[in-house]
Amino acid sequence: IRSLQSSPCGRFVLAQIATKFSYSVPMSRFGKDVIIWDLQSDNGSVEVASLPVDDEIPLSYDACSRHPRSFQFHPCRDHTILFAKALDGGEGLSEAFDGERDALYLQTLDENNLTLGTPEAFVKLDWRYSDVDFCESGIGIVEEYRWKDRMERKWILDEKGNKTKMLWERSWEDRYSAPGEPLTRRAANGSYFIVQPTPTSIYLRGPGASPVGDRPFLDRLDFGSEETKTTRLWRCAAPLEGDLDATKEVGGVIPSERKDIYESMVCLLPSDNDTLMISREGKETPRNYFLTKLSDKSEVQVTDFQHPQPDLLGITKEMVQY
Repeated sequence: IRSLQSSPCGRFVLAQIATKFSYSVPMSRFGKDVIIWDLQSDNGSVEVASLPVDDEIPLSYDACSRHPRSFQFHPCRDHTILFAKALDGGEGLSEAFDGERDALYLQTLDENNLTLGTPEAFVKLDWRYSDVDFCESGIGIVEEYRWKDRMERKWILDEKGNKTKMLWERSWEDRYSAPGEPLTRRAANGSYFIVQPTPTSIYLRGPGASPVGDRPFLDRLDFGSEETKTTRLWRCAAPLEGDLDATKEVGGVIPSERKDIYESMVCLLPSDNDTLMISREGKETPRNYFLTKLSDKSEVQVTDFQHPQPDLLGITKEMVQY
């Protein structure tokens, strides 16, 4: 069994089982059967696809399988399958082709007679499909990529799959300007959804690579107007040494207090979307956890773990000559 995923309604399980093997390809390209199991029936199952060994992928940039791939349940629908398929036969993007290259399809399962409907195109993409996440409101964010120059694009999708706005187009190798990834949270049905503080905004979290080291951050991205706007809500404390960029700090102001510590975001509490749990550690202090308010910057210490070897504090390296 390669993977198992429960449907949002909890009745069905999407199983991907390796059934065809080969010495010429890695495990990820073994042939597999994609099956839906009905947990309310002893023998209830539906075959979604039976895929052969993927040994015909062209040796070129952005080439992919010509068969359906990336199967998953749509988190906003009780029993609908979402999968990707190349529209160009899986050829590399350097090959001449008129039209979109990839597409996401929806296929609905009839829960009464356990039959799958005809796949319907959900969204079509000019580059290769990478990933898709959804909000509980039904809107989604789909990512496509182009390997030959390491470019990526993210699009806002409405409930019908229409691309309403491009969030960004950038090189994923440029870590200093990385905007982060949408913050997700598990819902009551077990699916992960993008957290929305308002209907036209999302949270972004990232490692915050910079010339003075990684400084994780949390942003709010507003996409309701013609131009997207990013607001920095929290960032790891700045180190004692090094130049800072005010445009990437909270409030656009270089912090007056600087410490040689490392902080990372654990989660955003769902109770008010205003309280962050963060971890904090330093060269001489072990990791401890804190609750901090985004609104008033107040802080409560949650744990107080002491240094496991306090007798070793203050020891420095020296070169011994003899």
